[in-house]
Amino acid sequence: MTPEDCLSLASSKNLKVTLITSEWGSSTGGLSILSREPATQLAKHDNVEVCMYFPRFNEEDKNAAADCRVSLLKAKERARFNDPIDWLAFIPRDQQMDVVIGHGIHLRRQVPLIKETQPECKWVQVVHTDPEELGMFKTYPDPTVKGEKKQETEVKLYQEADQVVAVGPKLTEAFARYLRSCGDVLNLTPGIFSEFAGINQATEERKVFHVLLFGHGDDEDFQLKRYDIATQAVSMLNKPLKLLFVGAPHGKEEEVKATFLDKGISCSRLIVRSSKERKQLAQQFCQADLVIMPSRPEGLGLAALEALSAGLPVLVSGNSGLGESLEEVPFGSNVVVKSEDPREWATAIRGVRSKRRNVRLKEASVLRKMYSETYKC
Repeated sequence: MTPEDCLSLASSKNLKVTLITSEWGSSTGGLSILSREPATQLAKHDNVEVCMYFPRFNEEDKNAAADCRVSLLKAKERARFNDPIDWLAFIPRDQQMDVVIGHGIHLRRQVPLIKETQPECKWVQVVHTDPEELGMFKTYPDPTVKGEKKQETEVKLYQEADQVVAVGPKLTEAFARYLRSCGDVLNLTPGIFSEFAGINQATEERKVFHVLLFGHGDDEDFQLKRYDIATQAVSMLNKPLKLLFVGAPHGKEEEVKATFLDKGISCSRLIVRSSKERKQLAQQFCQADLVIMPSRPEGLGLAALEALSAGLPVLVSGNSGLGESLEEVPFGSNVVVKSEDPREWATAIRGVRSKRRNVRLKEASVLRKMYSETYKC
């Protein structure tokens, strides 16, 4: 989906778009990124007024948004609701909207209530995950049944939307099937992130090759993100390599380290770091040689796309939305690993490691260029 697709949803001379989201920054991960990027792209059009509706924000957020021609609107605090996200169901009466955009699982239940006060407003719902597929890999009690119920609830709700937009081809395929009788589901495949595209990667080769892995490090993440593949693959390789994990919750770094060690990797080949703010990611990308994403179900795979944006070599799972997207890009299939076998991942990592760093970076730069030409949104 491009900004032009969004512009066609209303015919007013000045299109007023409001996005329901949790924050301007990215402390909660990919959801805020996939709210902020479409907002900034839409705001580039002179006849579009973009507003993002939050539970709270600070002056720094407000100034950063203003630089992108995006205004921020703060929800009124309501003491009877414990979750600030629920404040978003009540929008100021003077807030004019032609289009309201809901995002993800937790930011879609507010929109029907908003539409009761502004019935002429069009509702666009952005889908980030497939709960039924995720239920196949969750570890809490009765995940399959709960995943099915979540999927049924979401589909029922999304049937009320004027337009459903799915992030990446994998989710588009899934929800086009779920909503087959309700019209087309638009595919929103993010392009290259400009904030990382300007990173200057040093070409100097270092002795130890660092393989970067992002995540949260909890038990569920180990199951879904397939960290066991990463640990086993790195352990199989003889050349000096380290697995660099970034994303451990603050205060739980030792627990995450212990879980990795239980998967069979040695202390000498492992580095565990706490989660980083978005502005700190550039430094992590500059210190790494390769980013891998061996996830099982992955709606898209933002961490790998951010790494590619930074000009860093990547290897991604064929079961991810990004993997499917890369299959449509010249040279993209070269970085897609269609296997859960750690030996296949070890072979792929060895193939990247065998090239000189300046060659690896040149190939990553070419792939980034090809990707940006294929996905311009």
